[in-house]
Amino acid sequence: MAFDERPAKLRWPRSQKFVLSQRGTEAESQYRELIIASREASGRASFDQARATWAGTYQLEADDGLYLAEVKAGAATMPKLIAALETCGKTRPDAIKAIERLVDAGYIAPAT
Repeated sequence: MAFDERPAKLRWPRSQKFVLSQRGTEAESQYRELIIASREASGRASFDQARATWAGTYQLEADDGLYLAEVKAGAATMPKLIAALETCGKTRPDAIKAIERLVDAGYIAPAT
């Protein structure tokens, strides 16, 4: 990010927690099952294929499964999600786009 660029703006306050919806719970469960099943074959290709298959089924991006899995672990705030997925190479803008996409699609909901 250049100095003259502003960071992506959040739609929610920093303290907003997110939870899985029923639809999100089903999608996350299927994601987990496909990832576990992909371990039976060796190599990265089976993992990538499992993620692509899952994403196509739910009309999401393959990385969205990572966000669903993190939210499943407990009501999560945006800063917590960003920190948890930094080790996977995900950035703040990546996380904002993914959470917005998942909320808009009904997989994640702001906790009340």
